[in-house]
Amino acid sequence: MESKIRTIIIEDDRNAVDYLSSILSSNLKNIDLIGVSNNIADAIRFIDTKEPELVFMDIELTDGNSFEIFDQLHFTDFEVIFVTAFDDYLKSAIDHYAFSFVVKPYEPKKIVEIVNRYLKLKKRLFSMNKYNALSNFLQSNDAQLLLNIGNEHISIKMNEIVKCVSDGNYTSVYMTNGEKHLALHSLKYYESLFTNKGFFKAHRSTLINIAHISTIYKKETIILTNNDKINVSIRNRSNLTNLLNTFS
Repeated sequence: MESKIRTIIIEDDRNAVDYLSSILSSNLKNIDLIGVSNNIADAIRFIDTKEPELVFMDIELTDGNSFEIFDQLHFTDFEVIFVTAFDDYLKSAIDHYAFSFVVKPYEPKKIVEIVNRYLKLKKRLFSMNKYNALSNFLQSNDAQLLLNIGNEHISIKMNEIVKCVSDGNYTSVYMTNGEKHLALHSLKYYESLFTNKGFFKAHRSTLINIAHISTIYKKETIILTNNDKINVSIRNRSNLTNLLNTFS
């Protein structure tokens, strides 16, 4: 007989805890809910002592951000499913670094789908290396970025990206060393991921790193450090002024 999945819920909303617990008990008989925590200190203690296989975790708790939990853990061999009501920027970042997450308000079938996918694949999406990469990405403008180019993921530095250009459903990423990578995500994906990271959408098909702007001519044409010339669409010229004022 297959052993049950030892599961912990970290959530400070009692109604949300009851709702999630009800979904798990009603739909997933192989889940063994071994603990519930509503704060960072208890969550750390529960994870280290109970050593769960699966953790449902709200991101924003009453005493801080749940990312703080990972900085103090000893036991890390578990899968995380983030339950978040955060904005698209953070959701995109979490998704990029291959964590599982569901967005509030969620339906029971979404929880069931994610758990069943985990059971089927038994693939550990969470790791401290991935968490550290995500944390670094959220806090630093010169973070490493994992770029999916099809048969592999390559690590690049964000501050070495000059521009990103739409190529159908893909994106060509141009680097300071002259290399070009064809990434298997749309430009819209990177536009969302790079929010607040010093990137500017000059027009519908080009996203540029303002750190590599050499000259701006009449707020219409941008000359990059690699000598590329990018025309700014009329609707985005005011956005360029605002962005430059923010990052100058």
